[in-house]
Amino acid sequence: MAEGEIGPAQSTLSTQMDSVAFVSAIDEGRWQVLALSWPYLYVRVRAKSEAGLTCEQDFRLDCAGYPDPGPYVERWTYAEDATSGARPAAPNAGSPGFVEAMKEWGDGSAEGGIYRVWNRGAAHHNDWTAKRPDEAWHRGRQITFIMEQLYALVSEQAHWRAARTVQA
Repeated sequence: MAEGEIGPAQSTLSTQMDSVAFVSAIDEGRWQVLALSWPYLYVRVRAKSEAGLTCEQDFRLDCAGYPDPGPYVERWTYAEDATSGARPAAPNAGSPGFVEAMKEWGDGSAEGGIYRVWNRGAAHHNDWTAKRPDEAWHRGRQITFIMEQLYALVSEQAHWRAARTVQA
């Protein structure tokens, strides 16, 4: 492939990122694309509790081979230069679902990242795809599916934090 040309994986991802559902969520402030430095997509997901508390989390999605396999998703701290970002420490406080999804796990090879069945790094852990096909990634899904899952996690965290703020 000549320099400057994009391959089928990047073309598929770009087309899906232009979809009404993906762009509408950007317009609503649910997420923003920070950078696409192939094969990495850097995003920031933002959610607000009913009390108005905002929570945000950066993620890095490795989209090599997209859509089959699906993205390898990990928590991230984005830096303006995409190559300068870093994976932050796992959170030790938060909603149970958020903390469980963001925990350190795996052996550092193909496993790891966000601990959910839709993540490439977790899909085959403990035969998860067979046990949870409703949440598993498959090539018929679009990137918006992953983004909605990330939004749900960050939203849960925003509500958890808001509840703790009210109690304090």
